[in-house]
Amino acid sequence: MRRIGQLALVCSIVLSVLAGCGSNNGNGTEASGTPGASGASSAAPSKEATGKKQSLVVWTLQQADTNIQEAQENAAKSFEEKFNAEVQITAFPYDQLKSKLLPAVAGGEGPDILLLDQVWVAQYAAAKYIVPLDDYLGKSEVKAEDYFDGAWGAGSFQNNVYAVPFDVGVWGVLYYNKDMFKAAGLDPEKPPVTWEEFLKYGEQLTKDGKYGASNWAGSSESVQCLVDAFTVAAGGKLLDESGKKILINEEPGVKALQFWADISKISPPGSVGKNEEDAMTLFTSGQTAMTMYGEWGQDTIKTRAPNMNYGVANLPKPEGGQSIGTFGGFNLAINANSSNKDLAWEFIQYSTNYDNQKNITMLTPANKKAAKEYLDQKRQFPDVIYQQLTTATYRPNVANYPAIAELQLQATQKVMTGNMSAKDALQEAADKINGLLNK
Repeated sequence: MRRIGQLALVCSIVLSVLAGCGSNNGNGTEASGTPGASGASSAAPSKEATGKKQSLVVWTLQQADTNIQEAQENAAKSFEEKFNAEVQITAFPYDQLKSKLLPAVAGGEGPDILLLDQVWVAQYAAAKYIVPLDDYLGKSEVKAEDYFDGAWGAGSFQNNVYAVPFDVGVWGVLYYNKDMFKAAGLDPEKPPVTWEEFLKYGEQLTKDGKYGASNWAGSSESVQCLVDAFTVAAGGKLLDESGKKILINEEPGVKALQFWADISKISPPGSVGKNEEDAMTLFTSGQTAMTMYGEWGQDTIKTRAPNMNYGVANLPKPEGGQSIGTFGGFNLAINANSSNKDLAWEFIQYSTNYDNQKNITMLTPANKKAAKEYLDQKRQFPDVIYQQLTTATYRPNVANYPAIAELQLQATQKVMTGNMSAKDALQEAADKINGLLNK
C-alpha cells in the first residue's frame, strides 16, 4: 500500500536515529540465514569492547530530516564505543532499497543488517537470505511480549522468528469531522462503532453535495490492509495453519468485502479508481465527513486543514466483533552472508530495546512501552491509536505476497464496479491464490 512506502521512508529515518549503530542497512520482502547450523544456532553472549575492532554495514532508509541525521550519528558513535565496532551506514530511498537489497543478498553480498518492510520478511526467509533468530532470542533479553503481537508475528515465517520489530504503523483509524457531525444532527463525541452505524451515519451525512465517507480501490495496498482487518474483525483468518490455503473466501471475508463495497453508497462518484490519498484529500477539503487512514494522518490534517475540528476513533467493527487494524512497519534481520552475525545481533538488541526505542521521534516504536510514551507525547487521541496497535493483525506471511495482494485488489475492484458479487469475486481470487501458494 502506498503508506507502506511512505512508512518506509520515515522508518529508515527512525532506524538511523535509534540504531544508527551497526551493520549495513537500507525508507504506509525477505531475510538472510543459512539453513541449520549456518543460521543463528551458535548465538554468543554479548561482546562489549573486545580488543579487535569489528565492522558492520547497515543499509537503511534515506534521511529526510537533519535532526535525525544528527541523532543517527550520535547513536552510531555510542554503539561503536560500546562494542569496539566500526559502523558503515548507507541510506537509500524506499524503492532503491527494495530493488538493490534482494539482488545483493541473493548474490552472497549485501549489508550485515537488513531493515525489511514487514511484507518482505517471508520472501527473504523462504530463500534463506536471512538467519532464524530463535537461538539468539533464547539467550537474549529481547522478548516477544515487549512488542506488539502483530508486529512480532510479521517477523516470523514457518514457526521461526527471522526479524525483530523496529517501528510500526497501523491501517488504520477512523477520522471524522466533528462540525459536519453536528450539522447533521449527530453527536460529535460519539463516532460510529459498528459497520452498521458507520453506514447509517454516512447516509445522514450525505447531503448538499457532501458525502459521508469515501472508499477506494485504486492501485494501492491500503484497501487490502483494511479489508484484511475487517475479515479478522469478523472472526475470520487470512491463511490456514499450513500457510498453503487462503481463507478470504469464507463468510467473514465475504462480509468484510461487502462492507467495504457498501461504503460506495455514501462516497463521491468514481471512488473505485481512487486511493487512500485521494480519500484523505476529500476529507481535509470538507467534501467527506469520515475517512479511514493510518495514525500518521494527523500530520496530514495538521498541514492541510490546521483548523479542522476532528476526532479519531477505532475502526468500525462488525456487530459483536472487535476493532482490528493491519500492521505496517519495519523489522530488523541478519544477512545470512554476514561474517559478523553475533555483532549484528547485538545491533538488533541495541536498537530495539526500550532505552533506544524511546528516542524515536518520527514513527511509532515497536516496543510497546516506548510506543505508549511516544503516542502520549506526539499524538492526539493516543489511547485510541495504542488500542488499535494492540489488536492489529499482520498481512499474510507468504513469499509471494505482492501477487496475492494484487489478486485481492482485483476482487475488490470487481465488487465495487458491480461486475461480481463479493462471494464470487473472492472465490475466484482464492482459487488463483491457492494455486500460487502451492507451486
